[in-house]
Amino acid sequence: MEKKPKVLNKLGKIIQLYSATLLDTFLSDDHDKRVEKEKLAYIQLKLQEAKGQNSLLVLQLKTEKVDKFEVLVGWVVGQTINKDQIAIRLRNNSQLTRMISLNRIDKISILTPTGENVKFAR
Repeated sequence: MEKKPKVLNKLGKIIQLYSATLLDTFLSDDHDKRVEKEKLAYIQLKLQEAKGQNSLLVLQLKTEKVDKFEVLVGWVVGQTINKDQIAIRLRNNSQLTRMISLNRIDKISILTPTGENVKFAR
């Protein structure tokens, strides 16, 4: 009779530990999503400011290849910045405009016409 309570006690501890782990994972996922939304909102705000000042942008974009990245230099074009995309007129080819997803942007450097340089990364 003494073995049953010990087994049940161990089983209860395992269930309790598993439940705590699941709850922690669930809550941290929610936190990660919230932080990512805040970062995207900050990027949107900075790009909107750059558009208003006609600032030159240098964007480092993520690519599918882990060890590679793409760099774009240009200006924001269009009336407003979409929630998840931005239109960039490239510096080296003013005829070419690229639509970039905000999720692909890793680092941004903004050079204002007054010479002020603002840099930030995710």
